[in-house]
Amino acid sequence: MALSNFNKQGILRGVISFFILLWVYAATAKLLEFDDFGIQLGQSPLLSAYAGILVWLVPLSEYVLSGLLLFRKTKKVGLYGSLYLMTAFTTYILIILNYADFVPCSCGGILEALSWTEHLFFNITCIVFALIALLFDLKLATDSSMSSFAWRTGGTLILATFSVVLLYSNSEQLIHHENPFIRRYSHGVQKIKSIDLRSASYYLAGLDARKMYLGNYNTPLKMGILDKQKGSLAVQRLNVSETDLPSVAVQLRVSPPFFYLIDGQISRVLRGSLTDWNTSKRWDGTHAFSNYELKDTSLLIARAFEPHTGQLELVQIKLGTSFSSHALSGVLQKQIDGYFDVDGHLSFDSNTRQWVYTYTYRNGFRVLDPDLNLKYTGHTLDTIAHAQLRIDSISKPGQHKLTGSVLVNAGSYAAGGLLYVHSKVKGNFEPAKTWDQTETIDVYELKDGSYRSSFYVYPQKEQRLSRFFVSARNFYGFVGDQLVIYDLTPLLNFTH
Repeated sequence: MALSNFNKQGILRGVISFFILLWVYAATAKLLEFDDFGIQLGQSPLLSAYAGILVWLVPLSEYVLSGLLLFRKTKKVGLYGSLYLMTAFTTYILIILNYADFVPCSCGGILEALSWTEHLFFNITCIVFALIALLFDLKLATDSSMSSFAWRTGGTLILATFSVVLLYSNSEQLIHHENPFIRRYSHGVQKIKSIDLRSASYYLAGLDARKMYLGNYNTPLKMGILDKQKGSLAVQRLNVSETDLPSVAVQLRVSPPFFYLIDGQISRVLRGSLTDWNTSKRWDGTHAFSNYELKDTSLLIARAFEPHTGQLELVQIKLGTSFSSHALSGVLQKQIDGYFDVDGHLSFDSNTRQWVYTYTYRNGFRVLDPDLNLKYTGHTLDTIAHAQLRIDSISKPGQHKLTGSVLVNAGSYAAGGLLYVHSKVKGNFEPAKTWDQTETIDVYELKDGSYRSSFYVYPQKEQRLSRFFVSARNFYGFVGDQLVIYDLTPLLNFTH
């Protein structure tokens, strides 16, 4: 039975009243929880690059629509606007459920109780309401045709869908290549194990297929050997003759079948066998060096002061019949003093054979090929492009002392074609409480320096992450006297 004009008018007014209440409620809820709404948009896997605009635009649009629906002359525009916005929200949910690498939290307010699927059905119902209201408005009008109604509603549906798809596509490009300091967290990266090392002084010295070799800052002549499968730790004493004993600054490095005791402070390298644990070779240089990594069993890459350039440079040290070094000038970029401003972390990706130097006090990293030629300069997410340092060079002439700084990157590690960076700078739209209670690891693609995603590392017994490394599909973090292990499979399986 056909509805009378009176019934159509009643349904039309009912739908309009429903949308007015919905938009006013939704916009007010967003503004009352404005910071949380901004965080939700910032952590969205689709629209995070536009969070700064959408956090204002969405509630403003909802208020405007509710205002348009109040007046007879503008109610049709308000209905088409409601159809557009609901279609856009529905498209967003469909992409979230089918294409996003994770499903974020739902909206606030009453709708927070709905799951994403339930929210989808609610939105579809609202779209149907809007279409019915527009159809009844057409029937009650005398100057409209069905063809114009079909064009307008079809165009609105297509435009809304295309707008969200375009925003999603552009947002992904911005996040990964022109990031406005918005992190994309991989929520599937979770801790799977914790190993008690009974010491907070361990650090990674080397790896092989079955074992992890750990050095100890407090007892440098004792090596920790961690079995990857069993998770058991054994301690092995290293034997060094009295005449070869290094200083307390010595550190351990392992490149099977050898271990190395390296003391850059006195420019000495000792080499021994992993089978008998005795040192058998010794090299002595003439210049101090630091921040060293083994390239192979006879080459060491380190950082040392170069008199010709007046700054710290990377150097290649050859351990052959003698101890010889060659400066790799131009790799480290001076900004202030060429000493503190180029401080950083050197790491080597054995998979791609690339070297990476990540600056400590600025948002940059340098990627080198296997022959240590510069490939490109990448940038971390933060905006600190120039090191923010206070250096005292007055109290002791000829000496420099760092009295203040802004720490940007606390550590880095290259593995599997990716660069993992321990960032100390909070990004946009990140909850302050979570940031204060966790440590953040940002991940970049070594092939082009593009940002991939981030994940949290949580404290253990009120102790925070101090050092870390990556092996196979796991992240290993030294947190107090615990070695925490996180499964990186969700992050590694995600492609953008």
